[in-house]
Amino acid sequence: MMFYNWKILLSAVVWVPIVIAAIVYCTKKRNDFMRFFDKTQAKKAVFAGRKTFVIKRILIFTALLLFTVAAARPMTGGEEVNTNSTGIDIAVVFDVSLSMFAEDENGARFEKGKMMLIDVLNSLSGDRVAIIPFAGAAFLQLPLTDDYETLQTVVSVLEPGMIERQGTALGTAIELAADTLKSSPETSDKMIIIISDGEDPSLDFGKMKERIEKENIHLALLPLGTEDGAPVKIGDSYLKDKLNQTVISKIDKGFFDKCISVLGAVEIKKGDTLSSYIKNFKKSSRGENRIVNIYKERFQIPLFFGLIAFFVYYLFSFAKRGEKHEK
Repeated sequence: MMFYNWKILLSAVVWVPIVIAAIVYCTKKRNDFMRFFDKTQAKKAVFAGRKTFVIKRILIFTALLLFTVAAARPMTGGEEVNTNSTGIDIAVVFDVSLSMFAEDENGARFEKGKMMLIDVLNSLSGDRVAIIPFAGAAFLQLPLTDDYETLQTVVSVLEPGMIERQGTALGTAIELAADTLKSSPETSDKMIIIISDGEDPSLDFGKMKERIEKENIHLALLPLGTEDGAPVKIGDSYLKDKLNQTVISKIDKGFFDKCISVLGAVEIKKGDTLSSYIKNFKKSSRGENRIVNIYKERFQIPLFFGLIAFFVYYLFSFAKRGEKHEK
């Protein structure tokens, strides 16, 4: 057995002590209350004995435990099955930092990135794409979808400055992309496309490599810009630094080379297009035999028994009240 989201089980670390503390507190208060009565009066004051309280507490504790297990989505099986690739899921990580306004290669960098991305959307059929803009932070603007009309609309509004916090949180964006691709079926290929002109000094290459390899994600890299750099033109003026000097945005080739050598990324070089790369990738993976593990979700079982435990708890309480009223 395995769990789709085993981290939910850790919530028991929070609620178990709380439930135990509540039980101890209520027991103490009940015992303090009972000291005011002798045995004869106590039977008239309460209608549930100690045994009843113990049973009810066991029931509610069991129900909470089963609900927690159900929320973690237990799965059984793991049977190995030979299958073929059925498509590709792509998470596009798009840089929207202000440096993408730079015009060092016949137009603004972000405009060229958008054009290549729209070219990709026009060449896809049945494949899903997600859009993740980033600068100093990243967010999922559109989850995986094969609605290409909506995708083109979202891509058309991508623009530097749409994220107020500036910087290059590429590592965060890649992590978010990998999380997004978790919903991909095992028969689909998974790809992250990075369209950026900046480096992320905080990127943990070792951790990122481990995750990409573990989840079998293909990484494509489209660096925009040149080593000579270009001024960043925003509207009719140029971006200035604190010394009132014009900012020249240069690409860090060493960083992208490291992405290629360490992370196994494939660079989309000048003269090539993203659509041609994806087309060739699909040709090479089409019909490729692979072994996948098929798991079946079993959250219904703990959920069912959890509901029964809660229902019995409710009926038990109701029955005891009815018994008192009859007397």
